[in-house]
Amino acid sequence: MSKVDPQKPELPLPDALPQQAAETSPLPNPWWTLFNDARLNELVIEALKHNPDAQIAAARVMEARSYLRISNADRLPTLNLEGDVTRTKQSEASLAQQGFDNIPGFPTQQTVYTVQGTVAYELDLWGKYQRASESARAQLLNTEYGREATKLSLTGEVARTYFSLIAAAEQLARGRDTLKSREEASDLEKLRYESGESDEFTFKRAEADAAATRVSTRQLELQVVQLTNALGVLLGHSPKALVDEAISVQGISLPASVQLPAALPSSVLTQRPDIGAAEAALNASAADIGVARAQLFPSISITGAFGRASPELDDLFTSPAKIWSATGGILQPIFQGGRLRANVSRAEAVREQRKSEYARTVQQAFREVLDSLQGQALIAGVREANDQQVAALSRATELAELRYAQGDIAYLELLDVRRGLYQAQIDLVAAQRDALLNTIDLALAVGGGLGDQAEPLTAQR
Repeated sequence: MSKVDPQKPELPLPDALPQQAAETSPLPNPWWTLFNDARLNELVIEALKHNPDAQIAAARVMEARSYLRISNADRLPTLNLEGDVTRTKQSEASLAQQGFDNIPGFPTQQTVYTVQGTVAYELDLWGKYQRASESARAQLLNTEYGREATKLSLTGEVARTYFSLIAAAEQLARGRDTLKSREEASDLEKLRYESGESDEFTFKRAEADAAATRVSTRQLELQVVQLTNALGVLLGHSPKALVDEAISVQGISLPASVQLPAALPSSVLTQRPDIGAAEAALNASAADIGVARAQLFPSISITGAFGRASPELDDLFTSPAKIWSATGGILQPIFQGGRLRANVSRAEAVREQRKSEYARTVQQAFREVLDSLQGQALIAGVREANDQQVAALSRATELAELRYAQGDIAYLELLDVRRGLYQAQIDLVAAQRDALLNTIDLALAVGGGLGDQAEPLTAQR
């Protein structure tokens, strides 16, 4: 029976993916080295070695590989060796019926020693076992792609969490500067209110501003703690290590933003392991249809046995003790209550599901690439505006400090300018983080490589 067509959907893609960035860098392999961050490189390798999800994915591949060996074994003859000892006693009535009761010394008890090998083989005329092996191989490829997809996703999560942690730590430092400034302003307004130089409304507004900044600072502290714990879990740290060996990013700054190549061919989508896994699942479902169809036809089997049997153990391996048998059989299903044809319909329905899942995976992959590519230019615009704002406020702060030193402005005015600079710096850190996270998303969307951490797809051999 011929191989079943998986009917892979044809999804037209543009020749190249749109990109608006002018200054770009090629995507290295492994992809995370794009950021030239030695600490990130160490964390990613540690996660790939110790993260439970990566270990589960590897174990699933081992399971699928064993299942393939089982399926391949079904296509081969089976050979077994068996031995037994049988002790029997005939009744006197049975001997009398056979006319042996009058024979002096005729044995009523007998021991027979038997040893024989048996060979059984089912002819695969309709390709049932061949299709089953093809299905198992495709399922192995699916799990191997799944393992690589898990590892790729893990590297992305480590990078995202790492950069988010650095950004939160930097924002916390700026937030504490802002809090100090607002508390100073609140204290000054309190003194002015108590001395009659200001009204209660101005004092309470300054006090509320300080309280609001205190809340946002506490929220940043919580974010740093949560991101630290999240990164530890991604690295596979034990509960004890999460407490005793908390990861620190003190002294580490966000790297410069990096943009990927200006022209990316649509073919890069084929590098994504999730698309490879979806295609393998589709191929497995097509092979399962072949298995189900083959079960409608007769199965032909051949069985042979050759061995020795003797009432005396010493004579077991002599020529007179030889025994053998050969059997050929055919089994044609006649009535199964519609079970076999329903099984074919079920397998065909599964193929339709896998076709739609494959199409959905490709569409989702292309959408992720478009989102990241289009977001790259927009985020770069936000970053540029933040840079300009910080530069302007930095200069304004310098001028305010000069004017305060000359007695031209009050200290409260200087504090207001400083607070504006601190908030702009917090916003700039957020823009830097968003640019890095978008680059990570794009690298993963185009199937960024794992370098020497990638494992071979043995099912393709």
